[in-house]
Amino acid sequence: MGSGAVIDADATRLYEEARRRLLKNEPLRGESAQRGAAEDLSVGELDALQAVGLSVSPWKRGDGHDPLTQSITDYMALLETSYSTSQAARHLKVDASRVRQRLRENSLLGIEYDGEKRLPRFQFERAKVIPGMREVLAALPAGLNPLDVAQWFLSPNPDLELDGQETPVSPREWLLKGHAVAAVVKLAQGFE
Repeated sequence: MGSGAVIDADATRLYEEARRRLLKNEPLRGESAQRGAAEDLSVGELDALQAVGLSVSPWKRGDGHDPLTQSITDYMALLETSYSTSQAARHLKVDASRVRQRLRENSLLGIEYDGEKRLPRFQFERAKVIPGMREVLAALPAGLNPLDVAQWFLSPNPDLELDGQETPVSPREWLLKGHAVAAVVKLAQGFE
């Protein structure tokens, strides 16, 4: 078997594993996903969504945007750019046992994949863990999808505005700039 076939087989295996894990996600399997989420909304909620330009129409095949495929792609990108435990240890200049301990304490985010933990890179800056990571991870609800956690950390949050800056910053950027960890912890506690 040529190296191209091995890569294709690996990609297929990774895709199927990501798909299996994403299908465990309750919103993808829930009744509202089967009948259309718009049916669960009030007239006022539907009007508010449409007023800001959001579609309430169910996704239809053939429109060129498959949310499951996009989620799988995002999940695979998160895994591919994550550190293994040993890579994270080298990056942090600590022993791998220290990284494993922090994973057990939930002071670092780890994604179980192929029998090992993968550590998304957004939680690191230079050779350190971003400030407040332990506290913020402890405040987030248990059982969140790793994609949701990554997107939350990396997306601008309207409650995190810096003086002299017009646009809000992400929780990650807020923490990196040395602002109050408590503000991000409060947002994490209200994560839905």
